Amino acid sequence: MSVTQEIKDRLDIVDFVSGYLPLRKSGRNYAGFCPFHQNTRTPSFYVFPETQTWRCFGACAEGGDIFSFVMKKEGWDFKEALQNLAQRAGVTLDTGQGVDKAKQAAAQKLADLLGAAADYFHMLLLHAPEATYARQYVGERALAEETLDTFRVGFALPSWDACRNHFNDQGYDDADLIAVGLLTVNEEKQRRYDRFRNRLMIPIRDVNGRVVGFGARTLDKDGLPKYLNSPQTALFDKSSLLYGLDTAKRHIREARQVVIVEGYMDVMQGWQHGYRNLVAQMGTALTEPQLQALKRYTKRFVLALDADAAGAKATLRGLQVARQSLDHELEARFDAPNLVRYESRLQADIHVVTLPEGNDPDKLIRTNPAQWPELLAQSQPVVAYVIEVLTRGLDMGDAKAKTAVAQQVIPLIKDIQDPVERDHYWQQLGHALQIDERALRQVRLDTKPPAPRPSAPSTSSFMPPEPDTPWPEGTQIKPVIVRPSTKPSREENFLYQCLVDPQLGVRVNQLLQQMGQTAVSANDFPTIEDKLLWQSLTAGLVVADRDLCDSLDDPVLLRRVEALKKASSHSQANLARLPDTPDKLALSVLQWRLEAIKRQSQEIKQLVHSAAQQAEPELLRLHQQQANTLTAAKRDIDKAIASMSALNRRRTEERDH
Repeated sequence: MSVTQEIKDRLDIVDFVSGYLPLRKSGRNYAGFCPFHQNTRTPSFYVFPETQTWRCFGACAEGGDIFSFVMKKEGWDFKEALQNLAQRAGVTLDTGQGVDKAKQAAAQKLADLLGAAADYFHMLLLHAPEATYARQYVGERALAEETLDTFRVGFALPSWDACRNHFNDQGYDDADLIAVGLLTVNEEKQRRYDRFRNRLMIPIRDVNGRVVGFGARTLDKDGLPKYLNSPQTALFDKSSLLYGLDTAKRHIREARQVVIVEGYMDVMQGWQHGYRNLVAQMGTALTEPQLQALKRYTKRFVLALDADAAGAKATLRGLQVARQSLDHELEARFDAPNLVRYESRLQADIHVVTLPEGNDPDKLIRTNPAQWPELLAQSQPVVAYVIEVLTRGLDMGDAKAKTAVAQQVIPLIKDIQDPVERDHYWQQLGHALQIDERALRQVRLDTKPPAPRPSAPSTSSFMPPEPDTPWPEGTQIKPVIVRPSTKPSREENFLYQCLVDPQLGVRVNQLLQQMGQTAVSANDFPTIEDKLLWQSLTAGLVVADRDLCDSLDDPVLLRRVEALKKASSHSQANLARLPDTPDKLALSVLQWRLEAIKRQSQEIKQLVHSAAQQAEPELLRLHQQQANTLTAAKRDIDKAIASMSALNRRRTEERDH
């Protein structure tokens, strides 16, 4: 898989574009006013979740993927877009060059610093006089010495510079401490100070056991925030990490089940009592990268949620909001719509259980460990869980209350891919609400425009936090996986042949223009890499295949060329035996353009159907006009294909005679 495809797999384009403009649901797709041209009356900009693409059907007449959108919107070049989106998605970029020993040594130095910091804080907890209350606190939580040692629990001194001074003396400068999140900078006050002070320090490790950050619990009675995490760094990305996975992975595989809890203490208490297949989501919504990491060990996930976090109706009544925004802490912890989608895409089995009132996993396991497996046995599938919680104590004589429940549950049911499972939940909801399921299927859902989500700020665009202020979070990752085809496409074959012999592209464009068609442009290619390769070719930056390594300095594009070599059905050797190649390639261009028009026509049909259903006559007229334009374009291409085919036949006959 290419790095761009991996990024697109991890970032949902609907969620991403919503950070730039309001989108509203329109059938299976999302609509909004195009951000690239002036339009205020009728939305012409659409995002298609199924294909993870966007298209403006108005003045721009452009479209593409998440890369083309952000490059056009931010004015970035490909490298800038790649770096920013990779960071957002938690994807590590391979430079494609030899190992830079200096950079490698610098990265290892930072990793060593975090490991040393974990040991430093742990020793303070065990021996520092200032840690007396911290030792008392962990004693009250009944955490044994072995547990504290296994998880390297530590203590940060109540000082503004103790950590800084200690590691400065060890040879680490302030830049190192800032890079790993141990030191905070306030530019306005020209101050640098320890980020963590008078807190219980909990090292957060990646799946390989390497310390990448910290979760720090306040020990002050009125201290805020209760937990302060490391900021986003090159090593620490909360959206892709799960606390305790390094110690739990073997036990998850053995138990064939992972239990996802909310807090660090829950994991430690479970481990101490022999329940070692627990991991914590650290107060964020579960992301697909996290679930993908867990899927390496099991396909069965159980979410064990505190009663005050997801069991209460105060949270579940916010499900419709959660479909649009995860900015609220409670909704973020239990995002039922995404869980349903993840379950389908990952072919996983996700269950949910709510703990008894007044309990969290830590307290329940500590006070009644035998009840823990009994509780997990009561877990329910996500949709069944939501139905049960929302209908518990519901006044069956209140029709509006029933409608409100249906409005929240039906979108979840519609997101289920398996038809048998989907039908099962229609019946279950009907039974729970004492309503004929046929009536439920006719419920018209609210279609309020979703609130726009702010895009993640760059690290240079916001002020460093004041003491004990949480670091700003980035856009929530909610991926939709769209796998590329392994079969070579016409576009791939055409592009590689032109890379081998750039003059082919010139001759193909001459033939297309003779047929009344436009020359091949970057817009004819579906992926950002192929667009850029074509632009390099037409700009004269590539003379022939042998010059690619010299002319392309981007490792992503170089790897794409290698992939095209493997995918292409022709080599440079047999091109010499195919004098008709320009004609055949011109015909190939027309055929893939025809396929593109057919895909756009299907999209327009969806939009026409949605506009008709929602009784929006202005939108309906616009989409019908667009459908007519596509029909005319298809007719022109059909004529060109017929003419090109006839020309190819004549040339073949002349050559044979």
